[in-house]
Amino acid sequence: MCDWYTLNAAVNAIMQRTFGEPVAYQSAQAGVPVGDPITITAIRHARVREESGVMANVEEISVNPADLPTFPQRGDWVTAWGSQFVVTTVRQPDPYGSPTRMGWSNFR
Repeated sequence: MCDWYTLNAAVNAIMQRTFGEPVAYQSAQAGVPVGDPITITAIRHARVREESGVMANVEEISVNPADLPTFPQRGDWVTAWGSQFVVTTVRQPDPYGSPTRMGWSNFR
């Protein structure tokens, strides 16, 4: 029998393979890039229906924190879907290993 952490990790792996998309993640400090960007898999969350336009001002993604060299921080950059975003919020993963969720806003 599996424990909750193992089951949740297996479900997360399936979700990443099914719904995940590649994005470029760049650590940054005070608006200056730190190190080289890396490509990770992120799940883009649906926007609320009232938002309009091709690209919303605020997006939210889920990532596997193990894919990143350091835990994501506010101010880091994500490049995806033809735009660059700055991370505005980071939600800690739950104790069962759910992916980390990040809010981000259109940067450039």
